[in-house]
Amino acid sequence: MKVKLWTIQDERGWNELQTKGIYTGKKEFILPEFIKGYDWLRMQMEQRIGKPESLEQYPVWAWYQSIDSKRKRPDLRASGHLPSGEIGYRIEFEKEEKEILLSDFVLWHWPLCYHDYIAGSEKEAISFDEEKECKNIHGFLSGHLEKLPPSFQTKIKKSWEKIFDMNFDLEYYTDPYHKKKIQATFWELKKEEIIKVDKFIAR
Repeated sequence: MKVKLWTIQDERGWNELQTKGIYTGKKEFILPEFIKGYDWLRMQMEQRIGKPESLEQYPVWAWYQSIDSKRKRPDLRASGHLPSGEIGYRIEFEKEEKEILLSDFVLWHWPLCYHDYIAGSEKEAISFDEEKECKNIHGFLSGHLEKLPPSFQTKIKKSWEKIFDMNFDLEYYTDPYHKKKIQATFWELKKEEIIKVDKFIAR
């Protein structure tokens, strides 16, 4: 089954798509502080949708629900898509469901910043904090999980997989499905997958 998605690209991305007929994500455009988070996501993508053709490929991003289930398409009247004044392209396209990995936009910031535990309930959150206290772990800096005992690192990284559960809804963490901002990642966008393109100037 095919899924409709929207990606926002700048002129560099659009030109690559036009000249090469294909667009892929690249490590060089990722901020250094986010590399660990992206590498974790790449590993999840490999496990869930298969490996990319090249080891150099990083995720390409798109929206499945940019606001909620009734407002899926990104609103070009809003700011934040690209730096103000920059020319951009909202590309509407379709991909096979098996080629994409959906994730909760809000929860993605936990693995992105490489920090803390996503609890499945308030009771679980309290239990995890008590376990940290018992082992004299009083917190850690974002991006420095390596300073924690291996068992805690594994537990925290495993908890991040909740970002792929579209039915996960816990107060203070995220929203129910119909209110979620849902993003999609995949390995490549092909020119022939495009349905429509809207050129715009970012606000």
